[in-house]
Amino acid sequence: MRRPVQLLVSAIVALGLLAPVAAASDGSGHGSPWWSDDPAPISAQEFLTAAAASNQFEIVTGQLAQERASAPEIKALGAEFVEHHTMLLQQGRAVATKLGITVPETLTPKQQRIVARLQQLSGKRFDRKWLIAQIAAHREALALNLRGAIRGDVPEIRTLAQGALPFITQHYGQLLDIACNYNWSHRYGDDSHHYGDDSHHYGDDSYRDDDSDRSDGYHHRRHHRDGQDRSTDYRHHG
Repeated sequence: MRRPVQLLVSAIVALGLLAPVAAASDGSGHGSPWWSDDPAPISAQEFLTAAAASNQFEIVTGQLAQERASAPEIKALGAEFVEHHTMLLQQGRAVATKLGITVPETLTPKQQRIVARLQQLSGKRFDRKWLIAQIAAHREALALNLRGAIRGDVPEIRTLAQGALPFITQHYGQLLDIACNYNWSHRYGDDSHHYGDDSHHYGDDSYRDDDSDRSDGYHHRRHHRDGQDRSTDYRHHG
């Protein structure tokens, strides 16, 4: 597992758990109570439903990676995702059965759109779009499971989420390593503007198959337009 501490800190920041610390340190003595920005408790039904969809998404897209990717690292990671998330899905089923909860194992509409677009791609273009989707999905999975591990409303949910976190942090680190190896560090970082929780970027427009994505290899391209040097952006601008 790589950089687990840094990855968990990123997830904590994404959830806003460090905001109370910052507010408490400003010395003003004013504002909301220090605990007001902590994540709300999450019910077993809500957690298990979201986790099942997340795991299903990783299984489906992991299979697509094995079929359509050109980079051997992505093919291998896809196989690893299928193995690990199948296991996590089965663990979730067991907890749902124990708690007497019916959990739909279906993709969300956003996930369905992403899968549909990935199914239309292959080779290097697939690699790029798959990597964007996976980095975003694992950031969301980190937030979900960290919340479940901390604020799950029953012990079974906290235990389940705590058990999933090592796998998700490992996957997230591997994804970032691949992105760095292909000179993609400028596209993701900690800025969720490109693919984070905003479904406008992660769900639809980041998969638009337009001319701006037609680059040789993985390297960033720049275009000279109207006398200005502008960065190519894979998202649609309306």
